[in-house]
Amino acid sequence: MKKSLLLCFLILFAIPPLAHAQEPIDILEQTVKRGIALLKDPQYQVASKKEEQQELLCHTAAQVFDFREFSRRVLSVKWHSFTPEQRKEFVEVFSEFLCKYYISRIQERYKDEKVIFLSQHFVGNRIAFVRVNVLWKGVEVPVEVRMLKRNATWKVYDLVILGISGVKNYRAQFQALFRNDSPSQVIGRIRQRIKQEERKG
Repeated sequence: MKKSLLLCFLILFAIPPLAHAQEPIDILEQTVKRGIALLKDPQYQVASKKEEQQELLCHTAAQVFDFREFSRRVLSVKWHSFTPEQRKEFVEVFSEFLCKYYISRIQERYKDEKVIFLSQHFVGNRIAFVRVNVLWKGVEVPVEVRMLKRNATWKVYDLVILGISGVKNYRAQFQALFRNDSPSQVIGRIRQRIKQEERKG
């Protein structure tokens, strides 16, 4: 599951697509091409440039991935237990953790894997499901990229890999934390994980 997620995040962490590409599948394809180009860029192959590369990918991820919508869906009913200030803080720290965790592993493990775009399916006017296959070590891993349209822009809010939703996967983990922890304590736990990732880096 984690290995597949690493490759799927290539879809998200890249330079924004061209302005004329309005279809969700086109936006993803543009993003993947530019993200892979950044990963392959010779200037970032040296260790001293990895942090700069990570910062660039994290910065651009926010333009493609709707971290607030992802966070709201992950927390589900617990979202209403957070104050507006805590919601904002949760989205900030959770998005930072996701970026640091997944991008650092993509930087370590990317080996010319491919993303094959298959189709898109619209659910109403504001939701689209884009089907892709991630070619991982010769095996095609099916992925459904779920996107939401906001202000005429399509953004990703969930990834379903081998039938497993990223939102549901994290929701289960947070539900376990909420058995004992308050919203502020949960936020504190995420901050601790960020520090752990920084120490690894």
